[in-house]
Order: sequence, then C-alpha cells, then structure tokens
Amino acid sequence: MRIFINILPLDKVDCIYIFSFKMDKINVVKRLYQLFNIKINNIRITRFGFMRCLLFFILNSLVSLQVSANDLYAVFTLSSDFEPLTKSKVIMLFRGKTKYLQGKKIELSDWPQNNNIRHEFYQKLLGKDLAQMNAYWARLSFSGKARPPKEIDNGSVESLVEWLAVKRFRIGYAPIDLLPANANVLYIVKKEKS
Repeated sequence: MRIFINILPLDKVDCIYIFSFKMDKINVVKRLYQLFNIKINNIRITRFGFMRCLLFFILNSLVSLQVSANDLYAVFTLSSDFEPLTKSKVIMLFRGKTKYLQGKKIELSDWPQNNNIRHEFYQKLLGKDLAQMNAYWARLSFSGKARPPKEIDNGSVESLVEWLAVKRFRIGYAPIDLLPANANVLYIVKKEKS
C-alpha cells in the first residue's frame, strides 16, 4: 500500500488530497484514522502512477516554498536604536501619520514607481495600489501635513542599504530574502488572511 498525502499548512487546509494506487476512499479514511488518529471529512482521491504522484508532490512543494518566501516583506533599519514595531505603528509610518518613532525623528525610503516591490508592499500592508498611494501622498504633500518617503533612485537593495547607512534614523523595506546581514528587522509584512 503506497499513499502520498499532500498536506498544506493547517491554516490553509480545507481538503486533503490523497494520491493512491490501490485504495478506495473508505479504506483511506480508515487507514488514516488508524495511523494518525485523525478524522477527515473532506477527502479527494486521485489515482495516478508513482512518478506522476512524486512529480506533483515535488512541484507543489516548490511552489509553496516560493510563494511563502516571496510573500514576506521586512520593514528594517541598520540602526540598533529601534525596538520591533506593531502593525498599527508601521501603518502610521507609511501613511505619514507620524514622523517620530520611539522619540527619534525618522526618514522613510521607498522603491521607484515602476518597481513591483513597492506595489506588493503597499498592497499587503495597506491594501492600496500605487495610484491610490500616489493620490494619498499628493494630498498630504499639498496640505503640508507630510512628505512622501524618499524614493531610492536605483531599484536595488544595495542602493537602499547605502541610503540607510548615511543616517542612523532611516527606515526602509525590502523582501525578507534580500535583507542584508546587519539589518534590524522592525516588522514583517505579510498578506493577511481574508
């Protein structure tokens, strides 16, 4: 008896797919209950050959890993003066509602307009696209209430790190897998469950 079970992280599971050669649904449920003492209400059984099952499992695992790594962005600084932030504080920073963080006046950076990192970051943190954010910052700038974050000329992490290194109280954001080793991560932004 060979069974491949593709189990996603528990918060994403609404159905378990089982790739089986010789078992029907009732036997699979009984066997899983015997082995793991779990009761499963929603099972889908697909009959494939061994190589197709293995290939599907490998590809699905790779895609899951890539998506989870690309879904995370870090708000960070190179200074050790700051403590980790709450989500509400990060939202206040990137909406221009505060210029100070833990008693220190800060400067924020931003990626170039055409950079996908900028679009995804604002979508994940604030649920806004670039047009909405540009309009928002234009209103704040015109009224004199706040200035938009400094746009880094070259859309690279190296340029961002160089800009952050000039002054101690500068803050930026980047995909978590591109962070420099000396980054002080203040908050990790990920897509909220809907």
